[in-house]
Amino acid sequence: MKTNCAHSCKGLCAALDAAVIREQEAIKEYKSISAECDYPDVQILLNALLADREKSLQLLKEKADMLRVKFDTLDQISDGFESV
Repeated sequence: MKTNCAHSCKGLCAALDAAVIREQEAIKEYKSISAECDYPDVQILLNALLADREKSLQLLKEKADMLRVKFDTLDQISDGFESV
């Protein structure tokens, strides 16, 4: 999946959105593989990798939410100057 960064993060960040999608796909794949695996050491490894991916996904979502709040605040400030 090729994602081009628009270098204009106003409102949306394509890079973060693409990273979220990739992490979700990886989580889905790890869960599928882990469900099929019978070897305990491999399951432990896959579950550890799955936990890491879930942490990464959470971090990406938190950063995206923070940016949305930041951009909303900047828009409100900008709108305040326009109405003066």
